[in-house]
Amino acid sequence: MSVSTSINKNGAVETEDAEKAIESLARVLRSLGRHSFDLEELSEEDIENEFERWAMHVLVGVPIRDRDGAAEDGPIRRDWGELAKYVNGHRQQEKHYVNRNLQDVRNVLWEFTNTVGRAIVEDQESDQHVDNYLVQLRAATEAGSFSEVKEALMAVVQGMNTVVDERKKRQQQRIKRLGEKLRSVEKELGTVRKEMELDPLTRLYNRGALDLQLERTASVSFFSETPACVFMVDIDHFKQVNDTHGHPAGDAVIQQLADRLVSTFPRKTDFVARYGGEEFCVLLPGANIELCQRLGDRLLEAVRREVFHYQEISIPTTVSVGAAELLPGDTVPTWLDRADRALYRAKESGRNQLCLALETLDVS
Repeated sequence: MSVSTSINKNGAVETEDAEKAIESLARVLRSLGRHSFDLEELSEEDIENEFERWAMHVLVGVPIRDRDGAAEDGPIRRDWGELAKYVNGHRQQEKHYVNRNLQDVRNVLWEFTNTVGRAIVEDQESDQHVDNYLVQLRAATEAGSFSEVKEALMAVVQGMNTVVDERKKRQQQRIKRLGEKLRSVEKELGTVRKEMELDPLTRLYNRGALDLQLERTASVSFFSETPACVFMVDIDHFKQVNDTHGHPAGDAVIQQLADRLVSTFPRKTDFVARYGGEEFCVLLPGANIELCQRLGDRLLEAVRREVFHYQEISIPTTVSVGAAELLPGDTVPTWLDRADRALYRAKESGRNQLCLALETLDVS
């Protein structure tokens, strides 16, 4: 059986299998870089760039340069030892970072457990004081004179006010301590948590993060009686884009639509997520159906205004949009279902348009 070989620029013979292994290793390195997260002194971007340098080093044997751009002395070669050392060191950093943050979480849980335990004991003691005051008042009522009853009643009122004030102070102190610890852990874990909530292709929130936010928004809306709307956005004829131009072009269209969604819905409260495939979801707390109409029209215009592209290829793209306002009696599934049905009406009516879910909710 013959084996295909090639000669690299240094005159070394490389088999076809070796080249495939090198290409696979480069893809692994790039994947590690793309899915990295901030560490103590390294940003996500710095780590991704570092892995990209190593991937290029593996692919073509270019020298690894330091952060100032200076190349190492000596002949060009693939330094497998330094590569293994770098990857191993980086993984150790990640492990240390995650373990330390997990310990912080354990500490908060331990503090929470202790705080609850102390609260139960202290509240039991407060309740015992109240019981003692009531016993004294009952005794004075049954056997004492009017002045004694009045004196006992005043003592009970004063004592119970003291108990209530002390309980409030303790609760405020507990909340303050827990809040400080939670803020500390939130700061440490914020980047990791955000990374777990992001879609790797678009850098928008993923479906899991969306589900949680929908539940929170629905709860807040019902309690505060504030409106909320949701958009379902789908790329028209997306299969044709993949079939005609290839999946990389399809990915480029998805990424560019994600950018336009973010620019169209810039408020801090707006929540833009990738729902799946070529479908997106936009959650708008505080928006009623009239505002939804205006924002939906603005989104359609933003998509139509500029042609999407991949490399030198122009890809005309439109979207269909369905929108629904949260109604009394809605659950998250019924809310999304109404938006989804509005989206299908938009597609059935010719695509490249917005349809609103205007039907009333059947709660019978």
